[in-house]
Amino acid sequence: MSLEDIKGTYDSVFSLGDLCLTSIQLKKNNLRPFSGVLDWMASPSL
Repeated sequence: MSLEDIKGTYDSVFSLGDLCLTSIQLKKNNLRPFSGVLDWMASPSL
């Protein structure tokens, strides 16, 4: 997958897990209007 494959407009971005860099950056830049159910999931065995 390349950047060209994922370029576009999106209605929302979902982070995956409790320490996801995506969720941290979205929150830091005030671009995170809500959190999803996956934000509360963690697995030490992954």
